[in-house]
Amino acid sequence: MVSASNQRPEPIDAEMAMPTWLFWLQLGLSTTLAVLFVVMVVKTRQQSASLRQLQDKVAGIENSRALDRTTAIEDQLRTTAERLQSLERQGAQTAGLAAENARLRQEIQAFDSSMGKPGGGTPADDIAPLPPIKP
Repeated sequence: MVSASNQRPEPIDAEMAMPTWLFWLQLGLSTTLAVLFVVMVVKTRQQSASLRQLQDKVAGIENSRALDRTTAIEDQLRTTAERLQSLERQGAQTAGLAAENARLRQEIQAFDSSMGKPGGGTPADDIAPLPPIKP
């Protein structure tokens, strides 16, 4: 039993005192963890910046391809418009030729009817009819 008159230090107090090397070990480990944390934050920011640059490059490539597609579509549109204009010209030429053909048929019929009259000369039976127009 321990009496109040006993001045001897308790063994528990002696065990509670921290050795100096343990303090320096804790300080070293804490510093190492802080440095590692800072290094990780810096690396994360660098990766974020490089990722942002890569995304910008990809967006630029996609935009350039979109412009290429737009140019190709414009070329196709221009070619299609030229073909359509060519077809319209050919259609107008065909209509003009059909009108001229009809006029010539009327002239031939008028000539045939004038040749078929008595005293009008030789009959027009020798003239062959024109072949039909093929489109």
